[in-house]
Amino acid sequence: MHRQIAINTTAALSSPALHALVAQESRSLRDDAIHQGLASGAYTTRVDGQLGRLEEEVRLDGGIITYVFSDLAQAANWALSECRKRSPVKSGAFRKSWTILVDEKEWTQPAAKIPTGSTVWIVNTMPYARKIDVGGQKVRVDPKIVESVRSSMGSRFPSVKAERGFQALKGGRDARGGAVPYILKSAGIASGLSWTKKAGWSRKHKAYASRRPDRQAGQQMRYPTLILTERIS
Repeated sequence: MHRQIAINTTAALSSPALHALVAQESRSLRDDAIHQGLASGAYTTRVDGQLGRLEEEVRLDGGIITYVFSDLAQAANWALSECRKRSPVKSGAFRKSWTILVDEKEWTQPAAKIPTGSTVWIVNTMPYARKIDVGGQKVRVDPKIVESVRSSMGSRFPSVKAERGFQALKGGRDARGGAVPYILKSAGIASGLSWTKKAGWSRKHKAYASRRPDRQAGQQMRYPTLILTERIS
């Protein structure tokens, strides 16, 4: 985002007053962009190409104040919203259980404040989140929500790397108050269900109890997770 500031001045204004006026106008443009949702609340400031300087220190003869907004924060905010939009809704618990973790800790602040350099997880904490994400449970909307959001991110946020993984969570509660992580009470079921956008639902084989070690009774569930990091340029 590039904005040029034009300020009418008079000879009565001192150099410090002009610096203050330019700084005020720059911050106002920055804050308006954040308020309108055009930019993230996480950013760094460069004054005449240098970090750590105040806007009041900008040169008045062609100096530049640059705000570098975090694509990661904007991507996380968009991804969280999309995961909720694409969720099946019955009681509303599943939609409410989407959450953001930053460096594996629950993020309770607005997504726009996620700092650069973080590893962001978008995850649903309900016990049946895995079934929906792998297409093992029939729902009224397209399943595989994490993957569908991941595949939509490349063109929108080219500087953000988006991956789908199955992560172990360390603790907390889902929207119904259930403990996180969920501990499997019996072996996971390979449903045999298959779904494609073109053909819809079909069955590849009969359902059977999984023999995978991580899908046995007593094991904690690993949650389908959208993992966001900044690409290294």
